[in-house]
Amino acid sequence: MRKSLCLIMIFIVVPTLVLAEKTFDLTIRSGQGGFIDERSPIGKLGGGELTLDVKFKNFPLVMSFSGEYYTNSPSPTHDYEIAGASTYSLLYMDKLFAWERLNIFAGGGFGIMEVPIESALPAEIYGKTWYLNFEAGINVRILWKFGLYGVYKYMYAYKDTPSVLIDFNEHILLLGMTFNFSL
Repeated sequence: MRKSLCLIMIFIVVPTLVLAEKTFDLTIRSGQGGFIDERSPIGKLGGGELTLDVKFKNFPLVMSFSGEYYTNSPSPTHDYEIAGASTYSLLYMDKLFAWERLNIFAGGGFGIMEVPIESALPAEIYGKTWYLNFEAGINVRILWKFGLYGVYKYMYAYKDTPSVLIDFNEHILLLGMTFNFSL
């Protein structure tokens, strides 16, 4: 994880120092939401994401890096909860109706998720697997560099081994705030 963050910073900082004009639009998204899951005693899971979107000024593709979680408690213990997920996506982002404050985005990617193994309780042991992620949303700049966003996500993961069963086929809705700036 630390290596990937260092590489991301190198790919952002080095071109910025070389080029005199602003090259990137960066968006930090922080949102809350969840999904319906019948395995949960309350029938749903809550969660959130923290995302960094990196977009070249004159190119509509966005590299998106996010950390996500979906649980019913501060310390996830059930196999229907997602203790942590790292997502790497490629999104298409463009202005809607040529209005500078309104962006729509859609795309997909992959990630790695950690799910608690119930048979390992009370120890906190997590099963890991790859997953697919597809998303579409809208980002509205409200005031200066701050804004609001909404995103719909579809997440799919399946892993069945003798010690771990990870099964997610989820439709997720998140709403949150954004901070937009340029480098």
